[in-house]
Amino acid sequence: MHRRFTYPRAIAHAAAAALLVLAICATALASSPIAGKTYTGYTSAPAIHGHRGPVSFKVSSNGRRLMTFEYGNIACTPMNSFTGSPYTSAANIIKVGTITVSGSGGFSVTNAKSTYVNSKSGKKYVTTSTVAVKFKTAKSASGTVSWSQKTTGPGGVNKNCGPYELSFTATTK
Repeated sequence: MHRRFTYPRAIAHAAAAALLVLAICATALASSPIAGKTYTGYTSAPAIHGHRGPVSFKVSSNGRRLMTFEYGNIACTPMNSFTGSPYTSAANIIKVGTITVSGSGGFSVTNAKSTYVNSKSGKKYVTTSTVAVKFKTAKSASGTVSWSQKTTGPGGVNKNCGPYELSFTATTK
């Protein structure tokens, strides 16, 4: 008994194979950052007095790490407590540090801790961040920052804030 060759079935198999090849090629051709360049941009946090939350990082010389990743975040401070740019204060720039390339070609870090101690009030702020970055092009990246913060200090201060999530975009020249 012979199996009859049908064109619709052959076309469906060929189309499926072509889609698989395209998916593999698209993953292989994902954009990579430019080694040694600094990328800057903004988060999705609401602007405060016209000042948007900054994000920045520098790519390592081999292009496999994002160095000095940091982002602006007022955390749980009420927005009306600022008179100018809140991002001129070291307390509001969260320093995540180095992020390495992940298996999918993106860059990510989970539960990175950043600590700031206010020398005047004695309050200690520990921000925990999870960051994921994808490069849309060699000069443009986007991603998310999920964060929470714990504040402790004199007088029994013990406050938890978050978790919250911000999106961001960053570019280089």
